[in-house]
Amino acid sequence: MEAATGLMIERGGTGFQIGEVSERCGMSKGALYYYFADKGALVQAIFDRSMEGLVSDVEAVVAQAPSARASILGLVEAVAHAVQPGSALTLALAHGLWDVEHEVLPHIKEHMERIIAVLEAQLERAKVEGLVRPGTNSHLVAVAIIGAFAITEYAGEGVDTGDDAEAFVHGVLDVVFHGIGVRAGEHDA
Repeated sequence: MEAATGLMIERGGTGFQIGEVSERCGMSKGALYYYFADKGALVQAIFDRSMEGLVSDVEAVVAQAPSARASILGLVEAVAHAVQPGSALTLALAHGLWDVEHEVLPHIKEHMERIIAVLEAQLERAKVEGLVRPGTNSHLVAVAIIGAFAITEYAGEGVDTGDDAEAFVHGVLDVVFHGIGVRAGEHDA
């Protein structure tokens, strides 16, 4: 899986052959096929491992955070790092969306639901700490935040993340916590 991940990152996609993976890891093709039925199964395994790592990272950040603000920021930073363009997770996800034989979408849903549930709980915690309005739909906000990062790779140049993932994280959280509307008296009459 490490060899295939390296090839994916080097090539910016899944344009590699099983023979290249076997050569890179010093394993025969037959031995590789013992573990993975085909290239799609190998990419699916990379995706699953990446998603499980992301969920673990999110849970660890939240468990160590001293406040809701710190947990939300850490959680969103972990997600932003995992889905940055060219990451193994993003490349495997892009491949998986078109690989109907391996049905990656149920796996995406399962992992994303876990991350959304953790974020939703932190938004509820933020309500108690006075950071979020009491009437806010925490589930909707959690879905919107995670969706912002999940779709960035596919939104094209209209979403400028630049090379500064941290600025993008703070920009998304600024929209969430401060909104896009103007306050009374801030706009021209």
